[in-house]
Amino acid sequence: MINHSSSDLILVGATGRLGNSILKNNEVTFGISSKKNILVGKKIDHLLNPLLGSLKDVSIKELKTPILIDASFPENFESIYDFCYHNKVPLVLASTGHNDTQINKLKELSKIIPILHAPNLSRGIAFFKAKILNPLIDDFEKYLSKVSSKIDGSIKIIETHHNKKKDSPSGTAIELRNYILNRISQETDIQIKSVRDDSSIGKHEVIFNFGKEEILVSHNALSRDIFGEGARLSIFLKSKNPSIYSMEDFLEEEN
Repeated sequence: MINHSSSDLILVGATGRLGNSILKNNEVTFGISSKKNILVGKKIDHLLNPLLGSLKDVSIKELKTPILIDASFPENFESIYDFCYHNKVPLVLASTGHNDTQINKLKELSKIIPILHAPNLSRGIAFFKAKILNPLIDDFEKYLSKVSSKIDGSIKIIETHHNKKKDSPSGTAIELRNYILNRISQETDIQIKSVRDDSSIGKHEVIFNFGKEEILVSHNALSRDIFGEGARLSIFLKSKNPSIYSMEDFLEEEN
């Protein structure tokens, strides 16, 4: 486990699935949950202080170098925005399902504080995008430019999650689509198919179709611990200038 003794983590959504993974793998100073949570005011495992029901209850003046991690829901965005804006606290936005207005406010906030926008905290997804998808996208376009008169190429994403996941498609699938669209020169309509089952943690498949054949590459989460472990990269926010960063930006800094 990384020692975050040089920073104080504030975790919103501390009792959810993602929050539990982050708690297990990081030293967290303050955890925030719904005021209706029966655990509010009690000490829970891996949390240094009793669980709080609001960001307003955080003793910000006691913290030397705070970092806020949001592992909750878009409904909490306004309070998170206000807290980070007024206290100049770096933000890890690990929640998903935000609307365009919220994303635009996030961009404005990034002019004041450093933000890690991580719909998926997995190091593996960062590696998947940078080392596998990136060269495939380039070669896909080169290939199609040679045979465009013979076949029509297309790209599709299939994401599979547990049936309790609120947003559909997943934030990771949307991020993958945007990642590809930002790197492809031709106009491409990338469709996303969402599948829900009883137990999947998170599987994302990208399919490159070449007419009568296709190539499939995928990332499959086998344990929720990968998200908590990935949250350790938040420590690098302390040394960053105001901007929006991705997991890929921090992946190399561990080495």
